[in-house]
Amino acid sequence: MIKINFYLRYKMDISNIILSFSTEESSAFKSYLRAKNKRLDSKNIDLYTLLRKETPITTIDTILYGKPNRNAYHALSKRLQDSLIDFIATQSFETETSEDMQVYKWILAARIFYEQNQYKPAKKLLSRAIKKAQELDLYTALIEIYHTQLQYNYLDPKTSLQNLTEDAQENMRRFIQQENLNMAYAHIKSRLSFDEELLKTDIQTMIEKTLAAFNIEVDRHFTFKSLHQLLEIINRAAHLDHNFTGALPFITKTYQLVKAKNTVLTKHRFYHIQILYVMANAHFRVRDFSKAQEYLAQMSEEMAAEKGKFKARFSQNYLLIHSFVLNYIGKGQQAISEIEQYIRTHKKTVTDPDVVLALIVFITQQEDYKKALTTVNTLRHTDTWYEERMGIDWLIKKELLTLIIYKELEYIDLVHATLRRFRRKYVGIIKTEPRLEAFIKVFTQIFNNLNIVEEERFRESVKNLFSSSDQQEDILMLSFFAWIKAKLDKKPLYETTLALL
Repeated sequence: MIKINFYLRYKMDISNIILSFSTEESSAFKSYLRAKNKRLDSKNIDLYTLLRKETPITTIDTILYGKPNRNAYHALSKRLQDSLIDFIATQSFETETSEDMQVYKWILAARIFYEQNQYKPAKKLLSRAIKKAQELDLYTALIEIYHTQLQYNYLDPKTSLQNLTEDAQENMRRFIQQENLNMAYAHIKSRLSFDEELLKTDIQTMIEKTLAAFNIEVDRHFTFKSLHQLLEIINRAAHLDHNFTGALPFITKTYQLVKAKNTVLTKHRFYHIQILYVMANAHFRVRDFSKAQEYLAQMSEEMAAEKGKFKARFSQNYLLIHSFVLNYIGKGQQAISEIEQYIRTHKKTVTDPDVVLALIVFITQQEDYKKALTTVNTLRHTDTWYEERMGIDWLIKKELLTLIIYKELEYIDLVHATLRRFRRKYVGIIKTEPRLEAFIKVFTQIFNNLNIVEEERFRESVKNLFSSSDQQEDILMLSFFAWIKAKLDKKPLYETTLALL
C-alpha cells in the first residue's frame, strides 16, 4: 500500500507538467525523446502518451509490459522524469534566457579581450552589456560588469573612477534590496501558509511590518520578478482576510511600476500574464467589473502572443475570472455555458477545482439544485486533499454551497450531518469570522423552522446581514447571504444576488 501511494504522488507530480504542455510542446517533447532513445524498444514515449491520456496509475504497468511490473515501471518513470527536466531546461535556455545569456557572453568575451590587451573591444562589449543589463534589471550581471570595469579601470584614464564606484554601489544597493525582498517574501509566504493564528490578526499590517523589517521600499528599481512577488503576496493576503478594498491601492501602485517597465514586458510575458490575472481578480473582488474586463482583455492578448505559447497554461485562470464577471453582471447562463463548453472540449485536461466551484455557484444561483449537486459530486477528492491544495477558505465555501443544495433538495439527514460536521471541524474559524458565524446561525434557524422567515422579529434581526454598501464584503460570502434574503423576500436567488451588489 505504501508503494501504491508513492506511485500515486509521483504520477500526479509528473502528470501535472505533462498535461500543461500545449500541442506544440507535446510534439516537441516526443521528438526530443525519439532523438534521445538509443533502443528501438524504449517505452518512454508510450508512458508519456499514457500519462497524457490520464490513464489510471494502477493499470499503466500492465498496459506497458503485458503484466504487472512495478519495478520496471518505476525505473521507466524515473528516466522519463529526467528527460522531462532536461527538455524543460533546454527549452528555457533557448527561449526565456537568450538575452540574459547574451549579456554574460559579452562579459566573458570582454574579460578575454582585456587579458589579451585588446582594450577597445573589451570596453565596447562592457558598454553594450551594461545597457542591456540595465534594461532587463539584471543586477547580478551588473555586479560582474562593474567588477570587471573596476579591475581594469587603470587602463582607461578617461573613465571617472568616482562615477564608476558610485554606479557600482548604487547597483549593489538595488541588488541587496532585491535579495531582501526575496527573504521577506519567504517569511511572509511561510506565515501565510503555516501560521493558523494569523487569520485572527491584521494580515496587511503583518506584511507591511515584514517589508519594513527588511528595509524594503517599493520603487521603480524593483525587478519585474520582484514586483510579481509583491503582487502575489498582497493578493494572497487579500484572499485570506477578504479585504481586496484595503489591498487595491497597494496592488495598483505596484502595477504602475510594472507598466513602466515596457522594455521587459515581452521578455517576462509569463509573469506579466500572472500579474494581469491578479489585477483582473482584484477589481472583480471590489466589484469594478468593467476594469476587471479591461485587464482580462489584456490577459487574453498576452496569452495569444508567441503563437499562443502560454494559452494552455493560463486558459483556466482566464476562464475563472471571465465567468465570474459574466455571472455578476447579469449573464449567469452565459457564464455556465462557457465553463461547460470548456470542460466538454478539454476532456483530457483536469478542470481546476476553482472553476468547478464557480460553476456550482452559478448553477445554484439559477436554482437548478439537482444539477448543482451533480456538479459537486464531480469533486471526488477528500477534504484533506482540497484543503492542502486549494486552502481552507475554498473548502468552507464548498461546504456552505453543499449545505444550501441539500437544504433546497430537502435532504434532511444530509443537512444535519453536514452541519454538525462543519461546526465541529471549523469551530475555531467560525469564532473568528463573524460573517461566517452569522450565516451558520441564520441557516440553522431557517433549517429548523422554515416558517421563521415570516416572523417580524427574525426578519428585523437579520436585516444588517444584507448591507450592499460594504465593498470589503467578499463577493462569494455576499452570495451566501443572498440565499437568506431570497428566502425572506420570496424572490429568485439570482435576482436577489445581483440586487445586493
